[in-house]
Amino acid sequence: RESEDDAIKRARVYVDTRAGATKEAGDIVQPLASGVLKPEAIVADLHELARGEKQGRQSDSEMTLFKSVGAALEDLAAGIAVYQALK
Repeated sequence: RESEDDAIKRARVYVDTRAGATKEAGDIVQPLASGVLKPEAIVADLHELARGEKQGRQSDSEMTLFKSVGAALEDLAAGIAVYQALK
């Protein structure tokens, strides 16, 4: 685990995928289990951010925490970006 409960409490929490982060990421799983973090307090996942469905950081003073467990969609997006850049 990389983040302390106090950081989780203060931050706006974002994840790559809700399904992955809430099952595999200790930084999310443990605070959920202890009640420090509520599922509805996860502001957005990467898909919602990329589509503009949810807003990311809204001010310089805002603390955000992004937890990624490494979804295949991230690898696919990187591969597409590299392929298009080299075309």
